[in-house]
Amino acid sequence: MGSIRTIAFGEMLARVLTDRIQASAHIGPDDFVFSKPDGTPYHPDVLRKDVLYPTQDRLRIPRLKRASGFHAFRHAAATVVSAATGNLKLAQKLLGHTQLATTADVYTHVLPEQDASAVEALVRAVFPSVPNCSQNGPDPILGTDSED
Repeated sequence: MGSIRTIAFGEMLARVLTDRIQASAHIGPDDFVFSKPDGTPYHPDVLRKDVLYPTQDRLRIPRLKRASGFHAFRHAAATVVSAATGNLKLAQKLLGHTQLATTADVYTHVLPEQDASAVEALVRAVFPSVPNCSQNGPDPILGTDSED
């Protein structure tokens, strides 16, 4: 797909980026949105150590080795888009991947609530005529309480 692409985003992000551009002296097509006063880019290690990590610490978000940098946002975006829409191709397009397998196998992850919904779907498929078979109470199959 390539590295240059058009990406849709919401009104709030558009306002924030517009405000940022209007406050910057560096607004050319090759300039960086976030840069040092002289227009040169920040080093990624500086942003990670001085901005991202302290923010994660303040929010009590655990930092996992090799999984807490800015790249983690790409994984999160792919996972959320795929889970919310059920359309892996949208996540692929957003990330700019040529191969759908890269998006599917590397960038999307299973959310905890998806595990629960998969179990519910399986229970409904196997026991379609048993009402509420996954809720607490007498087990309609075994005749015992489901909490036992």
